[in-house]
Amino acid sequence: MTCKICFNDFDIKSFTNLFNQKTCICNKCQKTLYPHFYKFKINNCNGVAIYDYDDTIKSLIYQFKGCSDIELKDIFLSPYSYLLKLLYFDYYLVYIPSLSEDDTSRGFNHVKEMFSILNLKHIDLLTKEGNYKQSDQDYKNRENICHYLKLKNNVKLKNKKILLVDDILTTGNTLYYSIELIKRLKPKKIKVLTIAKVKPLNNDYKHKYEQKNGFLQTFLNKIQEKFNIRAIKNDK
Repeated sequence: MTCKICFNDFDIKSFTNLFNQKTCICNKCQKTLYPHFYKFKINNCNGVAIYDYDDTIKSLIYQFKGCSDIELKDIFLSPYSYLLKLLYFDYYLVYIPSLSEDDTSRGFNHVKEMFSILNLKHIDLLTKEGNYKQSDQDYKNRENICHYLKLKNNVKLKNKKILLVDDILTTGNTLYYSIELIKRLKPKKIKVLTIAKVKPLNNDYKHKYEQKNGFLQTFLNKIQEKFNIRAIKNDK
């Protein structure tokens, strides 16, 4: 298989990819996309951000989103898609919306494409009205996003678990007010998953970052919690 980033051939049957045959990047490129799986809380909902928004991730997201390079859509999640599907198998994806004009110009919705590899059920729930772009606003004015996010009509979430997904977590305002809207429909649970997070610049954010865990330990802890598995002690 050919790596989507460096275009070199690699062996999909390697030990690293034993549990994930959908990966589309080589081991060398995977090492440049080191995941942190930061845990955070926003509007009383647990969230995870997979990467730091460092120069490598920033460049790849720009190439995918800004340059409409659809071939890169799976590179961010493919190394961990199998594990993420286990963690969120009973959740419905809800995408943070973008402007329809941007989707038309780009030819696709970048958030939907990024998370499509998880192959989870999704609900078309939120829409963004007006010509408001978060990226054009300073940090103070980004709270105005609450005036542009809307719920679509005739959507029922009772007894459903919602996984709210986005590409980049910056101030957290879009996620915060999206959760406010979703809570009106009384879902069973809401969690958040983002591709990357920007390091906080001040203490005014509506989200709180918690201690980061290594990916493997985070995954094992989640699996134990979800399936009520007790940790195995090594008795000597």
